[in-house]
Amino acid sequence: MLVSAIKRQTLPFSAPKSREAQLEAATVFVMAEVNRSKGGGLLNRQPQETLRLITRVGYPLWVCSKNNAPPLIFDGLDVYSHNVIYDEEPSATSFMNALQNYQQPRENYVTFLCDQCTYFQQPPKTKQFVFRGLISETDFQADFSIYRREATEITLPQNLLPLILEEQTLNATFTDLDRLLAFFAEEKAKLLEIQKLLKKITSQYITEIEYEAAAAKEEADAKIKALSEFINPQVVKFRKEYNRRIKKLGASFDKDLDDLYKLKIRTEKMISKCESQFREYECNARTASRRGHEIYEQRWKDKAKQIQKVISEFRRELKNIENNVNRLRKQKGFDLSKLKQELDVEVKRLYQPIVDIEVAKDEKILAYKQESNRLIACEKPIAEGIARSLEIRETTSRVFDGLSVGEQKNVSLFYIPIYVVCFEANLSQRYILISPSSISNFDFSVKLRGVLGRSKVKDMLAPRFRAIAALTTKVEERIQHSSTFEVQLVSLGEKNNLLKSPTFVGSVLEGLEVLKQTEWVTEKEAKDFASQLTA
Repeated sequence: MLVSAIKRQTLPFSAPKSREAQLEAATVFVMAEVNRSKGGGLLNRQPQETLRLITRVGYPLWVCSKNNAPPLIFDGLDVYSHNVIYDEEPSATSFMNALQNYQQPRENYVTFLCDQCTYFQQPPKTKQFVFRGLISETDFQADFSIYRREATEITLPQNLLPLILEEQTLNATFTDLDRLLAFFAEEKAKLLEIQKLLKKITSQYITEIEYEAAAAKEEADAKIKALSEFINPQVVKFRKEYNRRIKKLGASFDKDLDDLYKLKIRTEKMISKCESQFREYECNARTASRRGHEIYEQRWKDKAKQIQKVISEFRRELKNIENNVNRLRKQKGFDLSKLKQELDVEVKRLYQPIVDIEVAKDEKILAYKQESNRLIACEKPIAEGIARSLEIRETTSRVFDGLSVGEQKNVSLFYIPIYVVCFEANLSQRYILISPSSISNFDFSVKLRGVLGRSKVKDMLAPRFRAIAALTTKVEERIQHSSTFEVQLVSLGEKNNLLKSPTFVGSVLEGLEVLKQTEWVTEKEAKDFASQLTA
C-alpha cells in the first residue's frame, strides 16, 4: 500500500474554543521573540540572534487499528521504539520429531524419555521483539485517543515532515510479529500434541508391560503345574520309602531300648531285693550282738558285706544300662534326623526345577514392574516440563496482546502540528519547537507577575497534551543526531517560512491587538513585537 493511498489526517494546534488563526499566529510569534537571545551579558557576552524562520510542520504518526481494539501508534520519524522481552522455551517441534523417531520399540522409547527427561526443564532463552517506532506510553495513547477526535482529512498540500518509518517497514514488523505469533501457536499446538501422545504411548506401553508380566506369570505357572504333576509322584515315592526306613530304624532302636529298659527294671529289682537282704542281715547282726552271740553276729556281718558287694555290682550295671539307653536315644535321634535330612535334600532336589521357575518368574515380574516404574518416572518430568512450557507460552502470548492487528488492519497517517522556530547567530543555529497548545487563563497570579515587572508572555501558552508535547523533544533529538534531517527541516522551513507570508504577518498583527486587550501583553510590548515583525 502506497502512502498516497492511505488516509491522511491533520490535527489542530489550538483548542476548539480558541482556534482563531490570528490569535494562534500572534502567540507563536510572541513566544519566538521572547525566546530569542537579544545579546549582551557582562561576564559571558552572548551574540544577538536573528529570527531566521517560523514554520508549521506536521509530525507524522502511523495509526494502525482493527475493529474496536485500541489502536497502535507508531512514530513516523522512527525515534521511538518498543522492545518486548519474552522467554523462548525449548523447541516443541524438535522434541516431537525425535519422539516420533523413538516411540518404537519400547526400549528405545524408555531410553529416549530417560535421556530427554530434563529437556523441558532447561531455563528459557531471553529474547526480544523490536517494534520500531511504536509509542507504548499509556499517557500518550490516552492523550491521543482524545486528540484524534479533532482530526480532519488533508485535502490541500501541507508542510509535512518526511516519513522515516515507512509503511514497508511497518508492514514488515507486523509480518514478523504475525510469523512469531504463528510460531507460538504452532509450538503450543505441538506441546499439546506431545502431551497427548506421551500419555497415549506411555499408557499403551504400561498396558503392554502388564500383559507381558501376566503372560510370563501364566507361562511359569503352567510349567510349574506340569512339573508338579511329574515331580509330586516321585516325592510321594521318596517320602514313602524314607518313612519306611525311618520306621524300620526307629523300630530297631526301640527294640534295643526296650531290652535295655527291661534289663534296667530287672537290675533295679535285684538292687531293691539285695538292699532288703542287706538291711535284714544288719538287723540280725545287731540282734546277735545284743544277745552276745559273737559268732552269729560275725556271720551276719560277713553276709551283709557280701550282699553289699553284689549291690555295688548291680549299681554299676544299672549305670551302664542308663548310659547305653542315653547313647541309643542320641544315636536314634541322630540317625532319624540324618534320614529326614536326606529326605529333605532329595525332595528339594526334585522340587529344584520348580523353585528355579518360581525365582525366574519373580525376577521377570520384578523386572517388568521396574520397567513400568522407570517409564512413569522418566515421563513425569517431561509432562511437568510441558505443563510449565505451556504456562510460559501463555504468559508470552499475553505479552503480545493488543500488538497484532492482522491482515485486515486499518492504517492511517495523523500529522501533529508543531511550530519550528529557527534562530541564527553567526554560523550557528538554534531551534525551539512548540507543541499543540492553548492560551492559559489570565488569572490573578499572571496579573501579579505583571505588577512585579516580570514577563507574563512566557506563561501564555500551555501544552494541550503533556504526553504529546514530548514529540518536540524527539524532533530536537533527531536534529541533533541527524544532520540530514536538520537540512531537510530547514529546507522545508525556508520553503514555508511564515515570516515571509503576508497572511501570517497580518494575522500576527491582528492577534497582538487581541493579546493587548486580554492584558497578556502591554501596549509597549505589542508595539515592540510589531516592529520586530515588520523590520
